[in-house]
Amino acid sequence: MRAVEDDYWWYRALRREIAGMIRPKRSDFSLLDAGCGSGGMLATLVRRFPAASFVGMDLSEHAIKLTTRRATGATLTTGSINQLPFPDSQFDFVLSLDVLTNRGVDDHAALREAWRVLRSGGELIVNVAALDFLRGSHDVAVDADRRYTRPQLAALLRGAGFRISRLTYWNMSLLPVIALMRWRSRKTPSAEVQSDFAPLPLGLNAILTGLVRLEFGLSSVFPLPLGSSLLALARKP
Repeated sequence: MRAVEDDYWWYRALRREIAGMIRPKRSDFSLLDAGCGSGGMLATLVRRFPAASFVGMDLSEHAIKLTTRRATGATLTTGSINQLPFPDSQFDFVLSLDVLTNRGVDDHAALREAWRVLRSGGELIVNVAALDFLRGSHDVAVDADRRYTRPQLAALLRGAGFRISRLTYWNMSLLPVIALMRWRSRKTPSAEVQSDFAPLPLGLNAILTGLVRLEFGLSSVFPLPLGSSLLALARKP
């Protein structure tokens, strides 16, 4: 993840979209990246919002070490999204990016915890893998044991007390290609599983970045009907 996320089209497009979704009422807002991975999202947001206060948390100590090397200035700690180590109503924004799908995560508890640590009027941004028929060796490699449909994620968010502002599939254009790749990958021996994320030629990477950005532009007007991922923006009343 750390090797590719700074330039890989999937990460670049998602980071840009999420940065645009964060519309704070004041410049010194606070944000928790709950499952910060190797810190790519935090690094982007620190540059975009220099007056804000950022906290990055991950269950993996190795992930925190990788994020520390980015020298973002964010406060970093280890912890579980199932039981966040923060007091009530501490943050204006919480991010949960491809964490709810992970093995060992209780998605109901995780969303209740996100609701707890958000201030009234605070917002949660969630990204998750979508659609069970897209399961493949990539899911095994990234330790993901579930995928969601739009109704399932909507029910989870509402069940935790959130009001949904936006909920859309994305990465729809490549869905046929991804479905074929994942179907073929299911025959891969368990000892040889690997993530889909690998460096691409610069030209192809740029084309895919632009394609997904176009999709995000469309999805801000109307939700896309299908895609390999789901992106949600939800508010704590």
